[in-house]
Amino acid sequence: MKKKVGIIGLGLIGGSIAYALRNVFDIVFYDTDTFTREYAENNGLGRFTPVEDMKECEAVFVCVPLAVTKSVLESTVKLLPDVIVADVASVKEPFDSVGGRYVGTHPMAGTEKGGVCAAKAHLFENAYWIITACGGDAEVVESIIKHTGARPVKMTASEHDKAVAFFSHAPHAVSYSLVSASVGEASPIAGSGFFDTTRIAASSGEFWSEVFKQNKDNVLFALGRIEKELDKIKALLGADRYDELASYMNAAKLKREAIFYGEASGEAIYVDLVDRIGEFERITGKLASAGINVKSIALMPGREGAGGALRLEFESGADALLAKAALGITEDKEKK
Repeated sequence: MKKKVGIIGLGLIGGSIAYALRNVFDIVFYDTDTFTREYAENNGLGRFTPVEDMKECEAVFVCVPLAVTKSVLESTVKLLPDVIVADVASVKEPFDSVGGRYVGTHPMAGTEKGGVCAAKAHLFENAYWIITACGGDAEVVESIIKHTGARPVKMTASEHDKAVAFFSHAPHAVSYSLVSASVGEASPIAGSGFFDTTRIAASSGEFWSEVFKQNKDNVLFALGRIEKELDKIKALLGADRYDELASYMNAAKLKREAIFYGEASGEAIYVDLVDRIGEFERITGKLASAGINVKSIALMPGREGAGGALRLEFESGADALLAKAALGITEDKEKK
C-alpha cells in the first residue's frame, strides 16, 4: 500500500510535485480553485481532500502564493499537529516561528508561467532543492524530495535567504532595471547579450515584489554591494584607467567560471531534459542531424525562471531559431 503525501495548492510547483510523486505515493490535495480541482482529478494528479483529513500523510507540502504562505502554514500545523508540514516558498526566515513539525524547503526550479496546466513531472530533475531544517522530520522530507529527481541541499534559513538574495532576487531587480533603463534606446539592435541578461524580467512583477518584501534586508544588502561594484567600474572608466578596468572584469570572469563552466556570450535556449538513458543523445542528435553547431552545453541545477534543465548556447539568434525548430520548441513553450 502506498504512503500518502498531501499537497495544499496545485499551481506550477504543487502540481509538478504531484506529477513527480504520483507513481510512488498516494497523492491527496487541497485547492480552493474549482478549475484546478477538476483538472487535477481528470489528469490523475490525486484526490481532493480537506486539509483536516490529511492526518495519515507522511508529509504535507504547502504550495500556495508567498503572501499567504505563513498563514496557511500556521493553520495547517494546528489542524495537523502530528504531521510533517513543509513549504516551497522562495524565502525561509519569515517562517521560522511556524512551530509544529514544520520543515522549510525551497525547490530551485520553475518558469515564468504559473498554474496547474504548466506543471510537469520532470520540473525538479537535477535541480537544487534546499532544506532548512535537520532531524528526523527533515530526513523524511528529503527522502520524499529525492523521488522527484531533485538534489537536496541542506542549509539554514538565514544562509538560504542571504544566498538567494545574490543569486536569484537581486538579479531579478537588476534585470528589471536594465530593461527600464533601456526603454527608448535603439531596441531593434538589441542582441543576445541583452536578451540573455534580461530574460528573467519576463517574470511576474507581483510575485517578485512579494519576494523582495519578504527578504527585504538581504535584497537591499545585495543591491548595495552591486551598486558599489558598478561605482568601481564607473570610477575606472571615468578616469581612463582601462588596464585596471580590464583586470577588474577578468577577475569577475574567473569568479563566474568557478560557478558556471563555459562561456555565455551567445544565444541561449533552455530545453527540458528528462532523466533517462539516451535523452541527452536524442537532443544533441537532432541538432547534429539538422547541421546546427552548439557553442556550449550546461546542466542547470539552479534554474528558477529558466524552465528547462539543459542550457544550449549558439553562435547566433538564427542558429537558436533553427535549434528550436529541430527540437520542436514553440515560442509559447520556450518563452522567457
